[in-house]
Parts: sequence; C-alpha cells; structure tokens
Amino acid sequence: MSSPITPIQGQFGPTGSTTPARDVDVDADAFKLELAAGGRMFAADMPAGEPPAEVMDQIAAAGRISRQLHESGHELRFSDGSGGRITVELLDCEGNAVRTMKIAEALEIAAGKPLE
Repeated sequence: MSSPITPIQGQFGPTGSTTPARDVDVDADAFKLELAAGGRMFAADMPAGEPPAEVMDQIAAAGRISRQLHESGHELRFSDGSGGRITVELLDCEGNAVRTMKIAEALEIAAGKPLE
C-alpha cells in the first residue's frame, strides 16, 4: 500500500535540513500531550449534545441530493480555481469531467433543480 503523503521538503525536511529527519530527537510524550491539549481546546468550542435540528436537516438534504446525482451517474466536485475562485465541475460516474458550471448552477442543483 502506498501513501499519497510525501516527505517534508525544505528547511525542516530531508532536502533542506543539515540533519536528516530520522536523526532529529523528538519527544513523543510531549508531542502527544500537545495534541491532546489541542483536541480539548477544540472540544471546548463545540456545543454539547447533538447538532441542532436545522443542521441535521441540511445534512439529510445534502445526502438526498448526493444520492440523486449518484443515481444519475454524476457528482459535483468543488476545487480551488485560478485567482482564489472556486471551480465547480460535473463529473460522470468514472470521475471524468462532463462540464464546468457556475456556482449558482450548482446551488440550483442543490435546491432540487434537475440536471440538464
């Protein structure tokens, strides 16, 4: 199995470091404590209990739209375009781009408008 994660490059990685990354001393316990503290901070910002009903309704609606698109052999892909603009592509069931569309059209599909 291969991983899509590539080694760190630059000042702190293998190609820019004067010391190979595998020889750097790492305090694993301190790292684990820092990760745990970050997780607790994130959890403290989250409200207790289940998400509000309107959020659950939006998740259900997104699931219905996704299933409808999938049943028609399509899916939408949102990605960063040039100049920081979002690009929306309609893909077929094999992941091939059928066409690019405006965000407004993708929102219309999300609101229930059938594909043309």
